[in-house]
Amino acid sequence: MAELEIRVVSMRREGLLVELGRVVYEYGYALLRQRLTQEARGASLIMVLRGPDERQLALEDALGTHPGVLSFESIPYESASANRATFIAGRKRPAALARASAATFTPVATGADIASVERVLPNLAREYPGIFPLLIKLGHALHPEARDASLYLAGRRIGRWVYRRDFELGAKLGLADAIKRVALPALRKLVSTEVDNERLHIRDCPLCQTGGASGGRFFCGFIEGLLAEPVASPSLFVRETSCHGDGAAACVFEISC
Repeated sequence: MAELEIRVVSMRREGLLVELGRVVYEYGYALLRQRLTQEARGASLIMVLRGPDERQLALEDALGTHPGVLSFESIPYESASANRATFIAGRKRPAALARASAATFTPVATGADIASVERVLPNLAREYPGIFPLLIKLGHALHPEARDASLYLAGRRIGRWVYRRDFELGAKLGLADAIKRVALPALRKLVSTEVDNERLHIRDCPLCQTGGASGGRFFCGFIEGLLAEPVASPSLFVRETSCHGDGAAACVFEISC
């Protein structure tokens, strides 16, 4: 289980806790305590949350892109020290980090490199569907501990963008229909893909070369981003069960909700 301290600033104070609390609940997190204050730049809300590790990035993505949120910061609560903080791109660093001594401070990647992902997103959108050279370059540039989380976040953002651009239907779909009508055709524009019940098989994945690092987390995020709105289930989850990089014939992704 993950424990997080979430800090947001919003122009609106009224209803802020209710709206964001609903998002927190939808992603399976519990609100342990909160503090809402008024500052010069807007309403400041601090929430301490506990919930499943595998939903942390999805929750942070949902809160950070919420239309009522001006700035967002997520810090592991159990060790909210300078070298464990995880920040959303463009947000102000806490004073504790600014005061950290260069002689004693060694950066530790504990999540996605949000800044690097944000920088590459416009290029991914411009080059889509020819995005793999950019993703491979991104993967090489990232800190090894941040690679999987960063590729997942990039995939989720691009998946949501593709859904809204090409597939936005309005009506909600069952999981099987959403896979066939949204995920499968979207993936086939990128890679050779087949569906087997609620599993997607990707062959010759450019991000998963034999003996190299897996790029499967990009596709986990991409599929979740594609299906988040049409399926509308907070328990939607994609995991890679086999990888071409490990010698399997195909990368296989299992989808559940």
